[in-house]
Amino acid sequence: MMRVILMSIASAILWVNTVNAQDPPVAENSEAFLEAVDAFEKKEFQTAVELFTVLGEKGEPTSQHNLSILYFKGFGSPANYKRALYWAWRASLGGSEPALIMVDEIRGIVTEDLVDIVSEEIVTELTAKAMAGDKNASERLGKTYYNLFVEPDLKMAYVWFLISQAFGNDQVSEFISEIEGQIEIEDRIAYQEEAIEIFIEMPK
Repeated sequence: MMRVILMSIASAILWVNTVNAQDPPVAENSEAFLEAVDAFEKKEFQTAVELFTVLGEKGEPTSQHNLSILYFKGFGSPANYKRALYWAWRASLGGSEPALIMVDEIRGIVTEDLVDIVSEEIVTELTAKAMAGDKNASERLGKTYYNLFVEPDLKMAYVWFLISQAFGNDQVSEFISEIEGQIEIEDRIAYQEEAIEIFIEMPK
């Protein structure tokens, strides 16, 4: 089991070196990241969790993914599937494909109630960021409403994808088209009006 986790973190280091330009900058955090990995390899698991948490809160997806692994396996903290899912989803929103696989694995073993609790927690955080002017939060809200909740919230996913598109993000157009194929035209018009109301209140 130890070897599996070490391999996961080692793979994450390689992934940091190939992260794309749209991901949070990791070069300035590389020393801290390697310090966290070093703590893990020395079996200083609590220190590893603390260091990855600092980086994870800054939005570094690989550290978030590693936190998910540590919480899932119970290193540095008693195993906690709720925190594991929370960090895996945040990492996936930052572009970590391995973390998205982790999300699916965790969702397969926890209750639907827990999935929705984590979803609500992330929505609350992202909404605050969006209303404070974080334009990236709009797309992430749309993805959370659409892909993380047990029952996709098509209304709120559509609203936030429209807002993200209004900020110039054309990568959400596919999501918008998918949702439009699942809702009535009357609902589409109503949701568009709600998106405009929220958009007006947001910092530009």
